[in-house]
Amino acid sequence: MEDIFITEFFELDTEFEELGVFDSIINNDSPFFINLLRLKVNNTSEFQGSYERINNFYRQIMILLESSKSKDDKLYRRALQLFHFPGVSGINLGVSETGIDAGFGPVLSKQVISDAYDIVKSGSKQPEIFQLVGLFEKNVSADRLSDMIATIILPDIRRYTVEVNRKLGINAENYPDIEFDKDIAINPYKQCELLYLPEEILHEIPIAESWSDIDRVIQENQAIRDEVNEAIGKEWRKMCSADKKDYLKEHIFKNSERCGRMIDNYRTQTIAPYQLDSNADYLVASTFKQIKKEGVFNILAHSANRELSSWDATLELLWIFKGWIENNRGWDEVLSASTSKREKSLQRLLHLSGKYYCSQNNIDMTFEANEGPGPVDLKMSRGNDKTVVEIKLSSNADYIHGYEEQIEQYAKAEGTTQRVFVYVKVGNPGRDKRIEELHASRLNNGENPPELFIIDSQEQTSASKR
Repeated sequence: MEDIFITEFFELDTEFEELGVFDSIINNDSPFFINLLRLKVNNTSEFQGSYERINNFYRQIMILLESSKSKDDKLYRRALQLFHFPGVSGINLGVSETGIDAGFGPVLSKQVISDAYDIVKSGSKQPEIFQLVGLFEKNVSADRLSDMIATIILPDIRRYTVEVNRKLGINAENYPDIEFDKDIAINPYKQCELLYLPEEILHEIPIAESWSDIDRVIQENQAIRDEVNEAIGKEWRKMCSADKKDYLKEHIFKNSERCGRMIDNYRTQTIAPYQLDSNADYLVASTFKQIKKEGVFNILAHSANRELSSWDATLELLWIFKGWIENNRGWDEVLSASTSKREKSLQRLLHLSGKYYCSQNNIDMTFEANEGPGPVDLKMSRGNDKTVVEIKLSSNADYIHGYEEQIEQYAKAEGTTQRVFVYVKVGNPGRDKRIEELHASRLNNGENPPELFIIDSQEQTSASKR
């Protein structure tokens, strides 16, 4: 199933963007997380007290652990009981493939509280320690930390959602086909509240996620890096990730002096707002949302019983896609992706377009996207009638290899001679000339090269200037 955004669900235009509301994908997860440091400086009225609410919650647990005499007394058990974060599905954040939020299970919760007890008893009592739990605790992921935060500030999230719905008239009267629980809509794909968050508190990677790449995190965190360098220096590089977490727990967090310095520095840190379209997956999904909204794939009047060969359907899809890129400012979307992600983003966008094209035009076809290294970029087929497509940007140094060898290998593997090589111009005129001359030469020599399909994604000049 294709991704469905909140604004599509409610048939909105730019209202979310104007209010700064995050347009999440409601039948899947959006790859973002609530960032504590962004939450600390946010300008959204409903979240003004959220950061302090979180620290007060952590502080309550710290007091219980400090007052506890052992790991099985009443106060300790109360702290463990409070540390319960099953996950908040309604915010639609994370990277879960199952749609089920990670949360903190009983085993992981017991481990975190046990380690927090040891840290408190060593003299470190700052509530921010829980913000950095991913530094010293195995299996604490970005999903889990975001769920922890969302659970604590859930009253604020609900207030914000209700206020946005009030402003936009999202209610049972105006949307009689959508189920509501009081003033909040129910997400029909997850059977839970459909909750909103402001864009300003989100980030692709929160400051205290699980960090399997712990070296990168420490490199970016001046407060932690200083303490690590002073305590262990060059020996740090020899440790594996798990050993590094254990070391941080034993020698930083359980050392009250070092932990105190680290937390004092951490409290002064800030982080700039994150540009959501910097995430390639979200950029592609939101771009495709715009393509559908513009009706790019609804321009053909197809009959319900229309049948096309895989070859004709592939070329028709590519011509529609080419028209969007070259004539509907699609080039702007392609160029907005970072250079390293453009080709993969364009491939993914064409995969989504292929699926949507087939479903909208009553074409009975099997569509297979490239979900990993090896398979062809795109294959369209009806039974044994197959057409394979390979896509390369002109910025890719392997474009000739893709044209001469990759597409041929894919076609052979699929048992077809129908192949299309899509070459996307992004500003390499020497390569543009070479691929066109090579293709013309092969045709003149009587060879059977793949169809060369050129899309120009460079910034287009207006008709009045051409």
